[in-house]
Amino acid sequence: MELHAMELAFDPGKFVEEIAPQLREAVKDGKALAAVSGGVDSTTAAVLAYKVLGPEKVVPVMIDTGFLRLNEAQRVKDMLKGLMPLNVVDKGEQFLKAVEGLVDSEEKRKAFRKVFYDTLSSLAKQYGTKYLIQGTIAADWVETQGGIKTQHNVLVQLGIDTEREWGFTVVEPLADLYKNEVRAVAKYLGLPDEIAYRQPFPGPGLLVRTVGLVTREKLEVERLADWEVEQGLKGLNYSQYFAVTFDSEGSYDNTLSSEAGVRVFVYKAKATGVKGDVRAYGRIASVEHPLDYGRLREVVNRLTKHDITHVLVKLVDGDSNGKYSVAIRAVVTQDFMTADFAQVPKDVLMEVAERIAKIKGVREVLYDVTSKPPATIEFE
Repeated sequence: MELHAMELAFDPGKFVEEIAPQLREAVKDGKALAAVSGGVDSTTAAVLAYKVLGPEKVVPVMIDTGFLRLNEAQRVKDMLKGLMPLNVVDKGEQFLKAVEGLVDSEEKRKAFRKVFYDTLSSLAKQYGTKYLIQGTIAADWVETQGGIKTQHNVLVQLGIDTEREWGFTVVEPLADLYKNEVRAVAKYLGLPDEIAYRQPFPGPGLLVRTVGLVTREKLEVERLADWEVEQGLKGLNYSQYFAVTFDSEGSYDNTLSSEAGVRVFVYKAKATGVKGDVRAYGRIASVEHPLDYGRLREVVNRLTKHDITHVLVKLVDGDSNGKYSVAIRAVVTQDFMTADFAQVPKDVLMEVAERIAKIKGVREVLYDVTSKPPATIEFE
């Protein structure tokens, strides 16, 4: 159930004033679960519902999927102290088992979604709730309906009957908002800057940043690398930044190298991109080139004419016996529908890369210099 409160010039106070009666009407005399992932969207939706409907009608829950950021559950609980309580449910083993053996990103997202909503269905029965408050925003359903990727939290827009499937009705108070508007609402509601301006985090979490087959070892490399990127780039005002981990296997492509004018290494791992308005699933390539962003943009333009969706520039080597490549991703964007890679100062980027290179299992560290389109912001 999407709730609507549209303004030409966005005013968070006006939005809350208009959405509050719609929330009350949607939930009526029932109770609602409020699913919190730790990102600004879900947390803002949960706090909004908690303030409007009251503690007797809202049960905030956070499912620890095993794909959360480092120490995430405790960090989020601490940040929400004084705003609302948070019930954390550990289901990490179930989620890991569900994606075991899966390589394709869409299959992984769908497996994640099934366990996620099955868990919420069990919690709804446990707490006697008939509604689910979730933080779906405009970019989520636009990208899903456009075929760019399947968002785990887009259900109603795809015609999924959540009441029949899981026993609850979904309520989406932020469905018409984009990320900058959600941040404004978060601040209006009194959420701390740590949440209002924290890095966007996908619902499936580090699952979509651990490209290809997921193993415990690979996931832990990603968790540590992502933490290093978050700590190293915070305060630089980039829209989003994170790490991506994938297998280092691949080979040099002489044809692409000749066309691009630099040595091009193509990995066996694949990543999503956007061709026109359609989701594309292509190859990841890296180049050995000085960190000259203008010239690298020219190289990217040549390579993405082919089935290359993400172009990375090599920063540093790690352990020669390591199995994993780690890509640093940082972008600037207004609405997350399009984005440009951030031109991070070389000294800052290299400092972060050198720390990541010390993580056990990391073979090399790279930087993604591909805009959206042709790449997606995330790799999966």
